[in-house]
Amino acid sequence: MIPVDDSKPVNEMGGRATTPQRALEAAVAALVLVAACAVIVYVVWSRNRGFEITDEAYYLLLAIHPDATRLYISAQQWAMGPIWRVTGSLASFRMAGLVLLAGSAAVLGVGALAAAKGRAAPVALPWRGRVAVIGSAVVCALLYAITINVSPSYNLLASAGAYLSLGLVLLAGDKTSAAWRAGLFGVAGAALAVEFVCKPSSGVATFVLVAIAVMWLDRSGRSKALALATVAAGGLLGLAALLFSHTTPGEAAQAFGGGMELFRMVQTEPILTRLGRYALEFGGYTAAAMRSDVFLIVAVLVYLIRKSWVTIGLVIAALGHTLLATQYFEYGMTQYVEYMQRALVFLALMLAVAWQSMPARSRWLSAALAMLPYSVAMGTGNALFSQVIVSLAPWGVLMVLAAYARPAGTRDAVVPMALLAGFVALTSIQILVYKAKPPYSLSERMDRQSFPVAIGPLGRVKVDAGTRQFMLEIDAAVAKCRIAPGAPFLGLYNVPGLALALNAVPVATPWLNNVDQAEAVLASHEAIADKAVIAVRLNMDGSLPPLPAGLNGFPSNFQHCGDAVFPYGKQTIQIWSGLRQR
Repeated sequence: MIPVDDSKPVNEMGGRATTPQRALEAAVAALVLVAACAVIVYVVWSRNRGFEITDEAYYLLLAIHPDATRLYISAQQWAMGPIWRVTGSLASFRMAGLVLLAGSAAVLGVGALAAAKGRAAPVALPWRGRVAVIGSAVVCALLYAITINVSPSYNLLASAGAYLSLGLVLLAGDKTSAAWRAGLFGVAGAALAVEFVCKPSSGVATFVLVAIAVMWLDRSGRSKALALATVAAGGLLGLAALLFSHTTPGEAAQAFGGGMELFRMVQTEPILTRLGRYALEFGGYTAAAMRSDVFLIVAVLVYLIRKSWVTIGLVIAALGHTLLATQYFEYGMTQYVEYMQRALVFLALMLAVAWQSMPARSRWLSAALAMLPYSVAMGTGNALFSQVIVSLAPWGVLMVLAAYARPAGTRDAVVPMALLAGFVALTSIQILVYKAKPPYSLSERMDRQSFPVAIGPLGRVKVDAGTRQFMLEIDAAVAKCRIAPGAPFLGLYNVPGLALALNAVPVATPWLNNVDQAEAVLASHEAIADKAVIAVRLNMDGSLPPLPAGLNGFPSNFQHCGDAVFPYGKQTIQIWSGLRQR
């Protein structure tokens, strides 16, 4: 190993960087560091803002009442429950999500640096590159915040588990101590266990990727086998700890079987059909990305054919055009897809610029980092192409490593550094402008979530004016029917957050999407029906949706507590109390 002298920076090819090149790299590293600090400040600022009644509410209920959840296909509550017990409020719970995402992304960055230093390259990156790797990883990890807030959930914990497991395995490859290696491999297995219980398909896919990394890192067959056995043992021990701290194998199997029955009532797509859809969607979105970013793609291709200051200027002009043309203020799935199209183009162009300069043995690391977000997304019902937006930290690491994989020289450094700066700017701006548009399932933008209200077990939360009025209507309903804290709750349909607003406990599962699911739950909880609190979301025309027969003649044996209007979608929700509930 050649020692690194930061006063005379080197790159992966062993050449000395020029003074202008060092200045350029320092400027880009500063940009990455500022971006990372800015997005962390934004996530901290938004920690107690916004209350939505679908996805995030579902995750919160699983964390708050893990033992009350009796039907599931993901046992995410086993991992989320302990986090809630430590935090105990919405703001602190979200901060735990920030720490998990940023911390695990940093571990992945450190592991990738160790792998590059140990086997993939003769020398380490200069300090500027190391700062950029960690900062870029954190920025891309916190891109999660533009979907649903960073409350720990199955997606967030699966992402963090994948980052941590691969990062620790890469770090273990650089250790000579058998005890250190065994410890790192064991903890990597435990991280995979968390990913698996939160999202089984993701856990299996990431284990395959981690196993490939282990096979590459260890030279001898005996050490490969021992490393894989240690990872597997850590995973099994972690899985056993999560399981037996909450339930028994028999109860878990029964809960999983019942959860699958509910799942099939809303998700009927066969596995092979889903995989085919992934491929078709990926091809379509990629083709659209090439069309929308054709100016940048052509500019880089021209640069690769003939490198000169003229073609470098062409690339920078095209890059500026791409960044300025991006619709940062778009919202919803369009925003996610458009961002991912540009991110994919940036990554592909960076690899095209750097690939020939990469040491042959480092290309496996590029492939692993490129594929890790897709292993986390595996199994999603959404488009695989855009779902990786919640687990993009590996691309942040890869962009920096690739930017440094080129011969020394100021001219050769400009294009990769420009692509890296553009990628980080694209990502961080996307996060920072999120406050200026309505967040997921909220009717007002984040900076208008400014009215503090008390929401059940969540503590003080800042909400918009419409949600404050909604909570006043909920409080009136609670007072009218004297609804006691911890009352059994049924939400009809897709309104799990009403359980939080009412400080009630869902029966069997927090999320009921249709009448068939409600029938299935009530069939096994007949005694609950006439003493539960019922929240019914009315149809857009004000009529009642189909109701399960198990409600025993609703509404004759229920008391109407009042109506509340949730501002997102102007959803009118009726609150009813079973006469035996009081």
